[in-house]
Amino acid sequence: MPSMTERSQLGLIESSLAYDRYASRYDAVLIENKINAYMRSQMMDEERRTFSPGDNLLEIGCGTGDEALELAKRGCRVVAVDPSEGMLNQARSKANRAPFGVRVKFLKGYAREIGALVSTIETLPFDGAYSSFALSYETNLELVSEALALYIKPGGFFLAALMNRICAAEGLLAIGTLHPSMAGRRLAPITRHKVGQVNTSIIARTVHDVNRVFNPFFKLVDLRGLPVVLPPAYMNRLTRRFPGVMELFEQVDAKTARLPILRGLGDHSLFRFRRRHAA
Repeated sequence: MPSMTERSQLGLIESSLAYDRYASRYDAVLIENKINAYMRSQMMDEERRTFSPGDNLLEIGCGTGDEALELAKRGCRVVAVDPSEGMLNQARSKANRAPFGVRVKFLKGYAREIGALVSTIETLPFDGAYSSFALSYETNLELVSEALALYIKPGGFFLAALMNRICAAEGLLAIGTLHPSMAGRRLAPITRHKVGQVNTSIIARTVHDVNRVFNPFFKLVDLRGLPVVLPPAYMNRLTRRFPGVMELFEQVDAKTARLPILRGLGDHSLFRFRRRHAA
């Protein structure tokens, strides 16, 4: 992964700084961008199906806190971690306005630092953990896997949505709109990702790459593309141009997201891992 100096030379800034600048406008994205909203709603549906009231959970990359607070509203306790102080300020403000906000503890830090960050939490171990789209910014998933193995109970679930290295919808649209270079953008060591008006770097990984990292401690029990049929969120202008198509795409996506082959060709892949029992 390129160093901070190399990223700076390419006009890329650290993701946490990018989100600091964007924090006050971040929530508006889910109103303006229907694809982002669909992806977030599907992730939250998976969380509701996976976790139960009373569960003690860890969130990696909590952003402005919506998912943590939704689970807290259902009776869960959540330790929510994010490296952006601006995003955490938004999250804390929401928590302070909600009676169930006391069930969420916010901590500042990167995913690779969670081992040290949560080591003093009184409610360890966690019943489960989740990360919505944040781990694609992380350079060292091995450290994340090792820390989660320490702090998630055997049998506990870990949900993670990460950017896929090969996105079929992106490739087809890139060729169809005469922008073939976009079809291979995720194959480069650096994938540019726009946050507001600035660019940061993100890592696109294959299903095999992600599973290889977590497999020593976690068993992959479910996989879906997120989304498979819909284009990536940055192509949201297509849904604005053809608003009636969005609902149809969502229906088709729900039916194809777990089909063999297709489930590994989505914009992101949503993994459901289960903590292995110690030998």
